[in-house]
Amino acid sequence: MITSRALLITASAVVLTLGTTPGVRAAGPAASSADRPTVDQTIERLTAKTREHRRDRAAWTVLGDAFMQKARETADASYYARAEQAFERARALDGGHVDALVGLAWVQSARHEFEKSTESAKKALELDPASAAAYGLLGDAALELGEYDLASEHYQRMLDLRPDISAYSRTAHFLFVTGDARRAAWLMGKAIAAGAPYAENTAWCRAQLALMHLATGNLLAAEQVVEQAIERVPNTYHVLFAQGRVRAARENYPGAIESYRRASAIAPQHEVVVALGQLYLVTGDGKSAERQWALVETIARLNKANGVQGDVQLARFLADRDRRLAESLAIAELEWKRRPNVFVADTLAWSYYKNGRYADARRMIVKALAQRTPDASFFFHAGMIYARLGDRATAQRHLGHALSLHPSFDPIDAPIAAATLAELGSRAIDE
Repeated sequence: MITSRALLITASAVVLTLGTTPGVRAAGPAASSADRPTVDQTIERLTAKTREHRRDRAAWTVLGDAFMQKARETADASYYARAEQAFERARALDGGHVDALVGLAWVQSARHEFEKSTESAKKALELDPASAAAYGLLGDAALELGEYDLASEHYQRMLDLRPDISAYSRTAHFLFVTGDARRAAWLMGKAIAAGAPYAENTAWCRAQLALMHLATGNLLAAEQVVEQAIERVPNTYHVLFAQGRVRAARENYPGAIESYRRASAIAPQHEVVVALGQLYLVTGDGKSAERQWALVETIARLNKANGVQGDVQLARFLADRDRRLAESLAIAELEWKRRPNVFVADTLAWSYYKNGRYADARRMIVKALAQRTPDASFFFHAGMIYARLGDRATAQRHLGHALSLHPSFDPIDAPIAAATLAELGSRAIDE
């Protein structure tokens, strides 16, 4: 078995092939920005085609892909149902249509129905053992379920079959989660170079590369990647969010607020809304922050109404803001049963901490740190937990690592980390 530490990235030896959406499958060679159709144009064209040729299974499948792309661009989960209907229509015409099965697995993955996604992807592989997209979705499910060695195998198989933007970006994310930030950044660069049928696909990769650099303290590199992305696609919410993060790290709070506002106007994603609310708090605008907090809960309700499973982001938000802490813990414990990955482990540890269950918090933070994910918030949480337990040396080590990894990792938590580290250095923390 290939372990996550020994993943063989053989893709460097092959020629870049056709571009693909980072979500699933290739859709033909990447065209120049001026020649690429927008997703709305694609949906309009394919809707007309399926009305005229109702038994065209390929048209129904590509229409489903376009709806999923629209969901990516707008963060509107209602498009998942439209995509599902299109894929099911294709399957009704041909039950053995591999692309339709892969499309259904994509929808199920987007809704966090990872057991269903795994089942659909395996059915696709029974029909086509060389389906790179199916292996990618199996990798996504394994990663979310905390099965890191299995995710490694699936992503490696995807790379071997079709080394394109989807395979590169997925594997880059996997490597980052499992602690290899250097190779993760290298592979995300290859994803960008591979190109994609929609401008948003490559923009997403640029944003992720910038956030990788930022997470590991390379602020200059993050700025450069963001500037390049803004020049190419100035109105993509992924890029605007990354720009906001970079500006916040520079303590350019007015600029960061502007970036987050623009990103939220395009697609009010949870992470964008929370980041904007944090900066309102830091700059003394409590009323505006409360409006963002209300929007966080609205987003959670809308996602649930559209079939998206899981509330780990809501649990983390409630714990961070000291709101409904018992509910935060209940959500996080349920999520851990469903998705025992490092991000859920971190959220559960933090929820235990905020609920005064420090021994349980320590048990979970060990699991969160197991993959050596370069996320400063993990180490901040670990430091605060060990400080509360009176383990001064371990608390200092984790807080110091959080600040050395990314000194401005969070506009609220980073100053707390620095103050706590200074206090630990002068005297033992009060019991």
